[in-house]
Amino acid sequence: EGEEEVDGEVCTCALYTGDDIIGEDIIGEDITEEGMSEEGMSGVQLSYPDTTFSYSVEVLSKIDQDQEDDVEEEIETESDDLEEDEEDQGSEERPEDISRHKWTKASFIFPTEVAPTPINETPGQEKYRIQATLPKKVQFVIQEMLETEERYVEDLQFVVEGYMEPMIHNPDPSVSGLADNIFQYFGQIHSFHSTTFMASIIAAGTSDNPLKDIANTFISHEQELAVYLSFMVHERRAHAIIQQHHSGLISELESSLQDKLGLSANLLKPTQRMVKYKQFLDVILEKSQESGECEEMCDAHTMVTNILNTSNDLCHLQALQLPLEISHDATGELLKQADFQVVVNNKQKRVRRVFLFENYIVYSKEVPSSEEEELKYRSKHVVGLHEIGLTPYTPEEPHKCHIWTGETSFSMFSSSEQAEEWSKSISTILWGQLKQIKRDRDMSRMMKKTRGAVRIRGGANRK
Repeated sequence: EGEEEVDGEVCTCALYTGDDIIGEDIIGEDITEEGMSEEGMSGVQLSYPDTTFSYSVEVLSKIDQDQEDDVEEEIETESDDLEEDEEDQGSEERPEDISRHKWTKASFIFPTEVAPTPINETPGQEKYRIQATLPKKVQFVIQEMLETEERYVEDLQFVVEGYMEPMIHNPDPSVSGLADNIFQYFGQIHSFHSTTFMASIIAAGTSDNPLKDIANTFISHEQELAVYLSFMVHERRAHAIIQQHHSGLISELESSLQDKLGLSANLLKPTQRMVKYKQFLDVILEKSQESGECEEMCDAHTMVTNILNTSNDLCHLQALQLPLEISHDATGELLKQADFQVVVNNKQKRVRRVFLFENYIVYSKEVPSSEEEELKYRSKHVVGLHEIGLTPYTPEEPHKCHIWTGETSFSMFSSSEQAEEWSKSISTILWGQLKQIKRDRDMSRMMKKTRGAVRIRGGANRK
């Protein structure tokens, strides 16, 4: 984040990738960093005293040369177990951010991993009348929510009229079948927002009690908003289909519409909108808590957050390839999944996607796919939670979560918050297993005593 005085006014420029600011410079100059190309940008925010402008840039790749060599070496090697053991230098120090190891285009399809665009808190013109008794920040946020809802519906209409309908009504059956796969759930989202939700949210935002009414609008349309979950899970497949068939009709439609974004970018808008809803509700919830009127808003915020988190989990879960002897039913419910730097038996650190299920913890590696947009994880280690021990989380090692079995140890490094959260979750599961074992043992003892008492009484009666 940089700051410079231009024409007597102070302006700032920040470059975002993932959740971190990784480069800085003044407005008007290129923002670069050693080992990072300009195509690695995911968002730029330019701020003047009274106005904030922001735009997003699609992330194509960000792999520095050393990391690229590591990735190529890892792909060419048949198995990580055959690689030479290396001493883990400085494993106790704060680990490098996971996001700096390998970012691909596919990494940013998942809604909860997208760097959010900052909310404009100083709109230039107020189109809607918002309750003046609300804090200024909340008024600005509600104003932007309503204005962007109108633009969002226009964007959906553009895709429906410009792409979806021409492809669906194309006389070639293969094209209409392609449209069904690409635009699955998109038409439902457009119909819901254009006929119902836009009018409802505008009415709620301009009412005398906008905070409560906005929350109730989201809650009352929970069933309709659930279509976003299906859409976001299917979204990756839709992008893959567009890429495979882009050179034909899709490219012609983009040219005729003079659409600089293209169909693939336009299909991201529903996911981006759901992320934006969460941003709006974050601010409104904070102010609702300050005023003591947060019950409905808490429910609305939880609902939107759950849609994003669940879709993210399902997208990664679908990409996970488990060993043949373990079924998804056997793993139990997926509780958490995230990237870690993992050290197995004090070998070299590797970036792994770790899945925590009710019954198993799975360490997986992202592998190349025949389709660029496809994401696949191959299981490297699958450990039953009944087999593991957990080293308690300590503030002295804030970035480390450590589990072990009889022959293998796994040290997982991440942010202090994530390491602590995972340690607590695994500890909760282990304590639950211990309590269940104790209940089963107590029940077994009780059954034995009952059967013994029955035999004694039966013998007494015979006498």
